[in-house]
Amino acid sequence: MKIYLKSVVRQLQRFSASLDKTSILIEKPWAMIDEEFEMQKLIFRKNKELVLSKNGQVQMGKWDYFPEAKSLLIDRGADKILCNEAFIDSGVMILRLDGTDNRFFMLANENIVPDLDANKYLKKLRYQRLNIKEKMLVDGKILEIQREEKWQLPKVGNPVTIDAELIEDGMYQLSEREYFEIKKSVIYKILTETKYTNPDGFDIFVQQQDNYAISRGDYVYMFDEQVDNAVINFSKAKNLIVRDGSVDRLEYKNTMLRWVSENLFEVVILGFLLVFFLIIILFVL
Repeated sequence: MKIYLKSVVRQLQRFSASLDKTSILIEKPWAMIDEEFEMQKLIFRKNKELVLSKNGQVQMGKWDYFPEAKSLLIDRGADKILCNEAFIDSGVMILRLDGTDNRFFMLANENIVPDLDANKYLKKLRYQRLNIKEKMLVDGKILEIQREEKWQLPKVGNPVTIDAELIEDGMYQLSEREYFEIKKSVIYKILTETKYTNPDGFDIFVQQQDNYAISRGDYVYMFDEQVDNAVINFSKAKNLIVRDGSVDRLEYKNTMLRWVSENLFEVVILGFLLVFFLIIILFVL
């Protein structure tokens, strides 16, 4: 829960309101949920009195807000706690215990969150604010993909989390053929696995960034292992060159064709110049 709330605060902080507008706070039926999931209901009165109720037992306390520190002092009678604003919303507030990094209290406004399920409310808020799209992994976990616009498909550069938390670098499989490579909790590559059979009858599996063509940086697998460095007999005309675990290039086996493909730009320019000079010669004649 501590890590989850810290992650939620990190994601939603730029959307946070402030208790400077005390109308968010006062005369509302708030329920405070602590780290042990103990619940206590609070009403912050305008006169700085605090009404507290736990298991039907009511007692009076006090509260105060210090705008210069963005801190809320809650005097519960038995103790006093100073909490700093972490995330403020009309439905749910997350407060961080002063002087700590990951000790949080959640307060849910019963008028807006009648079931007091603050986690469900926060999840809905995150999905709306961050334009999150879910993608299920083959292991059943859910990737949360943050997009710039809600109509966009997932793309390279989108931040990714699981249950609001950053995830480890690695390859994440979404289906039989679809993979995301994640680095620093961001989509680094979107890959589709395609099967090829070479002239020797061996299967070559290529995780491709382009659905329709092999390109530099794709990953190659043979015999259930990733190919590190190799020259692979790919087709009758071409070899597949793999360097340091990823595709370097497809190259023609025929020396002349290989030279043309590697010097295509120069060949095109040369052809253009030849045509140009032929036109000039014909014009002169």
